[in-house]
Amino acid sequence: MKARGLALLGVSALLGFVAIAWVQKPPAPSGMVKIVVAKTALNFGDRLTPEKLQLIEYPPAAVPPGAFNDIEQLAGPAEDRVVLRTIDPEEPILASKVSGTGGRAILSTVIDKDMRAVTISVNDVKGVAGFVQPGDRVDVLLTRNTNSNAPEDQRNDILLQNVKVLGVDQQADDKKDKPVVAKAVTLEVTPDDGQKLTLAASIGNLSLALRNFANPDAVQPRSLSVADLVPSKPKNDPTPVVVRKPSPKVEILRGTDSTTYDVTKEGYQGVRGVQTASRK
Repeated sequence: MKARGLALLGVSALLGFVAIAWVQKPPAPSGMVKIVVAKTALNFGDRLTPEKLQLIEYPPAAVPPGAFNDIEQLAGPAEDRVVLRTIDPEEPILASKVSGTGGRAILSTVIDKDMRAVTISVNDVKGVAGFVQPGDRVDVLLTRNTNSNAPEDQRNDILLQNVKVLGVDQQADDKKDKPVVAKAVTLEVTPDDGQKLTLAASIGNLSLALRNFANPDAVQPRSLSVADLVPSKPKNDPTPVVVRKPSPKVEILRGTDSTTYDVTKEGYQGVRGVQTASRK
């Protein structure tokens, strides 16, 4: 009887654990669809292989446009796709972020529609000491001489604002986190701005100003000259200018001695002391 009671107690405990697990188990999703997401971080130029991808379930209303529902579509034997934009782990793989079949990672595939890629020459100073990376936003500054080669005729203007950096030298991977001293920076601009950059590079020097990525607001451009480097005195200066008039002088001769006195309201002040006298 004792053994039978222990057996019944064990069966009861087992059934209790099964019941608890069944209650705590989340219900199986209904109406979900599977889409392909990244299993690991994917960077510009990475080739898509099955071990880098996985399928997860998504609500149909949340599936983004351009998603794939089959790994074979991306990394099958007949496919040879590469990554065009950085993709984080568990982020859906979209058609806009990967190349077509047999594609390769080239810069023209990441340029937005109706935009152009224009490269300008920079150095370690004009390129913000190499801290400009693909994906950053910059302002382009133009320094030029207006009339002659004299330093005082130089002017500086904000040529373009909030421009996207596509590449630094020949690197277009926006996951590069180490600064690189570059000789060339490729910018994404409109066709008109591309013409401005090309013309500006021929008449002056171009420099980059790194922007805060979260602040796309434009500023009112102002043309500065050498004269603006030193603050000038305001035209309407409220400080009164005190003009001191020379005080009248009196010279007294005593024989061959001559003594000069300054005449003030208080009296005569001479070189040998002060003598008080009433004025008539």
